[in-house]
Amino acid sequence: MRPGPQAASALRIGPPGLSLGEQLVLAGLRTWARARMAGDEPRCLIRPGLTHVASKPVASVFTAMMEHIEREATRALRIHCVACSGYSEDEQRVVLACGVARASLGAAFDLMRPLVKAPETPVLLARTLNVALSNAGYPLPVRMWDDEPVRATIH
Repeated sequence: MRPGPQAASALRIGPPGLSLGEQLVLAGLRTWARARMAGDEPRCLIRPGLTHVASKPVASVFTAMMEHIEREATRALRIHCVACSGYSEDEQRVVLACGVARASLGAAFDLMRPLVKAPETPVLLARTLNVALSNAGYPLPVRMWDDEPVRATIH
């Protein structure tokens, strides 16, 4: 087993029940936001980490998706700190869009539309990220109609 999968198996980000792939996306979102808040360049933190844990394609596609989300954002995204066991609505929207994009682009558009002015590119990148994560051994589940939504936490 490569070091990457071993590192990912120890990952515990967000609420219980998230797959490792979902936790990787959530950790990337939170790391990106934290870097921006600190005035650091998020690509320098994200690319090496995701390349090590998953693959270079995962790191590249995630970075491209975040660049588009950031550029097209309708407002500042609500992102929790890395250690938070909660899950903001904005985080849920991005993570779920990545998972559902492979099965239903329409559902992914609906999830991303409140976050970005033009959801087309971020959704297509979310779908590509889904494929890249699956190829790296971290398939994202399709969560479309869950009876028990995870509650957002308030800080």
